[in-house]
Amino acid sequence: MRIEVTLPVNDPAHPEQPRLDRAQVWEGLLRKAENAVPFVPGMSECTVLERRENGLLREVVVGGERLREEVTFEAPLLVSFFRRDDRASWVIRNRIGEDASGALTLTFIGDMPQLPSAGTRAADGRSKEEVLEEMRARTLETVRNTLDVIRRTATATATATATAAEKATAKGDA
Repeated sequence: MRIEVTLPVNDPAHPEQPRLDRAQVWEGLLRKAENAVPFVPGMSECTVLERRENGLLREVVVGGERLREEVTFEAPLLVSFFRRDDRASWVIRNRIGEDASGALTLTFIGDMPQLPSAGTRAADGRSKEEVLEEMRARTLETVRNTLDVIRRTATATATATATAAEKATAKGDA
């Protein structure tokens, strides 16, 4: 089963928000791979266990469940998270792209385990449609939160750079 959510990086409905460029989004996705706790609601721990040439192995705790994920980087477009163990398997991709007008987008694609077939119920009694709707809502929340965290970090970095430049200019005037 696949869930896919795409949002504009710079939402035209919110022109007051600081604009992000492709490099800032990529750096944010790399930070998310290193420590996803600020980015992913429900994640309480994220520890890098091993660094690799094009990725890393990390251990995370989501909703109280401890698991390992292999993370791969395909710069500067895609970060993929793989889980394969005896309890579950999935692939989640965070992809930087563009819409038809050329505006920057962020897409989360989740390839998840099979859900109960239509008309049957999940182990917790929910229908397939209810499970799908909850997964879509959580994915949308995570994409929005990821962009918010990247935007806050980029704004803080820009403010710190501007302050340092002002201090350097003031020092030169003295």
